[in-house]
Amino acid sequence: MFYPGHIQKAKRQIQNYIKSVDGIVELLDARIPLSSRAYEAEKLFQKKQRIVVLNKSDLADPKITSMWRDYFKSEGSDVVEASLRSTDAKQFIIREIVPLLKSRFYEKRFMVVGTPNVGKSTFINRLKGKKSLAVGNRPGITRGVQWINVSESIAVLDTPGILYSDLRSPHITTKLLAVGSLPYEKFDPLDAFERVLALIVERYGKGLLEDYLGEEFSNQEEFVEKFCRRRNYLAKQGALDTTRGAHTFLREVAAGKAGRLSFEDPESFYTSDSPEME
Repeated sequence: MFYPGHIQKAKRQIQNYIKSVDGIVELLDARIPLSSRAYEAEKLFQKKQRIVVLNKSDLADPKITSMWRDYFKSEGSDVVEASLRSTDAKQFIIREIVPLLKSRFYEKRFMVVGTPNVGKSTFINRLKGKKSLAVGNRPGITRGVQWINVSESIAVLDTPGILYSDLRSPHITTKLLAVGSLPYEKFDPLDAFERVLALIVERYGKGLLEDYLGEEFSNQEEFVEKFCRRRNYLAKQGALDTTRGAHTFLREVAAGKAGRLSFEDPESFYTSDSPEME
């Protein structure tokens, strides 16, 4: 549907270069850490040291993020919380990543991996000091493998973003929509709206959404109607412009305007949400 054909190539490139680095820095979306990991980490990264960066932690539920920290530590990874969009990339590496890397040599090398929209390309661009990579919301924009010299003793290997080659789980799809990692135009707008709305109600109840909306609602249909009316989203002849409303709602949820939300937690992920990975 919208999965680029270079995914398997990207995995091969990672495997080809993995012997050249001391460790893996894995960027994940703090709101959906495992759903934003579109690969089998143990198989792909072998026995390399892994540093998990829970990016966009400023948008995530801090209590759930704490649970994820414990989870990744329990599987042997170092964990760093971050909001890379407002962080100096070079200083982040020097202060947060390099002290954790285990290396027998003066020079430290690590590989940065992540799926599109976890913030990897933007971070790499800022690290390089120029917009030399195409950054956007379309999956798979960054295609090449490139070394970036942060200093005389620090080298970063950037890799292409990896997406699911075949995404079968509706639970994962809904969560990717909730954080803005899938293109909204590929989905029926009202269906996407209602799926994300239902996910928030399931995890946080109606109260949070009523605060965000500014009034009470009894069901999804009423929420959609009131949301569009409050935003004055009208189409021809006074009808509600529900497509515009749906897209606005999805964008605002992804941007954290509805609150600091996390859409999965370690306790429930493997019981109902675990995706079929390729």
